[in-house]
Amino acid sequence: MKTVKRRRKLLLQIALITIPVFLLMLCAVAQTIYISSVNSYLKAQEKQIADMMNGSEIYIPLKNNAIYKDDSDRKQIFDDMEMFPIDDRGKLTDDEVEAVLPYLTDQDLFGTGQFDEIPESIRNMIIQELLWGAKDKFESTTMSGSFENLFYISAANKERIRVLIDFKLKNSESDKGKYFDIDLSQHTVLRDLFESGSKEMVFERTSSFPIEGNLYICYFPVMINDSLYSVVGLAYDWDDLRQSVINTIINTIVIINIGMTVMMVMIMLHLYYRAIRPAARIQDALRGYAADNNTPGIVNKMYDIKANNELGYLADTIADLSLEIEHYNNENIRIAVAKERTERELYEAKVAVMTSQIRPHFMYNALTSIAMMCDIDPKTAKQATITFAKYLRGNMDSLKQTTPVPFKKELEHLQNYLYIEKLRFDDLLNIEYDIQATDFEVPLLSIQPLVENAVKHGVGMKDDGGTVTIATKETDGAYEVIISDDGVGYDTTAEKKDDGRSHVGMENTKKRLKDMCGADITITSEVGVGTTVTVTIPKKEETNEDTVS
Repeated sequence: MKTVKRRRKLLLQIALITIPVFLLMLCAVAQTIYISSVNSYLKAQEKQIADMMNGSEIYIPLKNNAIYKDDSDRKQIFDDMEMFPIDDRGKLTDDEVEAVLPYLTDQDLFGTGQFDEIPESIRNMIIQELLWGAKDKFESTTMSGSFENLFYISAANKERIRVLIDFKLKNSESDKGKYFDIDLSQHTVLRDLFESGSKEMVFERTSSFPIEGNLYICYFPVMINDSLYSVVGLAYDWDDLRQSVINTIINTIVIINIGMTVMMVMIMLHLYYRAIRPAARIQDALRGYAADNNTPGIVNKMYDIKANNELGYLADTIADLSLEIEHYNNENIRIAVAKERTERELYEAKVAVMTSQIRPHFMYNALTSIAMMCDIDPKTAKQATITFAKYLRGNMDSLKQTTPVPFKKELEHLQNYLYIEKLRFDDLLNIEYDIQATDFEVPLLSIQPLVENAVKHGVGMKDDGGTVTIATKETDGAYEVIISDDGVGYDTTAEKKDDGRSHVGMENTKKRLKDMCGADITITSEVGVGTTVTVTIPKKEETNEDTVS
């Protein structure tokens, strides 16, 4: 039950990290889709507007075609649009059509600049029919129903607009034919068009236009004799356009959300099967091994972990280590039973077994720290796994090492150990090095127990943690290794308490240093100040090979 709860907790921690990342990604995707969709939609809408304007009856006089090829005719038509009364009564009656028809079929009249000679009443009806035909053309071209108005602004009077067509009536009456004042200072796009005299269509989004509404407007320049004579504008309801875009975005986001949710679930499951479950299985196996020392059992469990990553490598290393421990334990028993070895050989075997016994609780704590790092900082988890494996390998190597090793090798193993402890204690443990000498030898794993005491019983017993310092120096006749901490300290003169712990480890360390290097250990400590352990290793006497006996 505890294992299940622990795995659920790890999954919850992953979810707490991945869900905010997922939401941020979703917001970024939505923003990108919105901007891209609006821009793409407006470009498509602008092309549609241009096509409609170019194909509408209202635009026929704007083009230099076969009918209106005389600029004076085109000028007169736009002057009439601004001058004649415009109502919303609909198409011409049959009588009006009959009166207008002869003039509309007389192309010579329009091509010779004589449009102004047509009676005003007839010209007014022609303009009325042009506007009605344009309205039909626009409404038949699109089903969006988002048109508002088509209006006219002359270059002679830039601050007055006249509504030519009212597509959608928001009020009780039509704006068709009405005049409105406009402040060009609030419409820089239109102002720049008049000032530049450009022939290109321009677009503006505004909510301060005289025509009521939040609008998207197309301004089309009317050129007479290659000069800007007036502007025809088509106003769109921007809210309708935006709603169309939003509907598209919502559908897109729903699809993306489903896809990203599936992807995040797959990622979480991948992390679970690749990291959390193997780490939990290793922890459970080590806990069982600490209780029953069943080597075949833990080997089988480690080999069942098929993770093709650092955790798989760690499981293989633990399996190898347990086999090595089993082998040397059996060898130790065989030596003890046979009693055919010398006292020295028996002692070295006991030391080898002692140095191979890695505390299961330390391994459990290390693996717990690595497992927690898997979802917080995978890169650090990877480095920690590799370092822990090196640490275990170093302990295995010590089983075969019966002679002193260079201090650099012991220092490397010590750094691996402290790296793992640093993961567990974090800011409560600070490590400092002051290495001034390395050209000497020590028994393998002889300095680590001293540092481990400083970590566990020194700064580890202090509420706010502390610093452990490892220093070396060379004197005239010896090398010194100094391990100091600013932990809780203790009274060296006080009677030793029976704390239930075996102190064989420290005594063995002292004996190994004394027997293999002739080293002495000096301990000074003060309650509340800290503890300093000094290992003094005498220099070896150099033999004079030139001496003649």
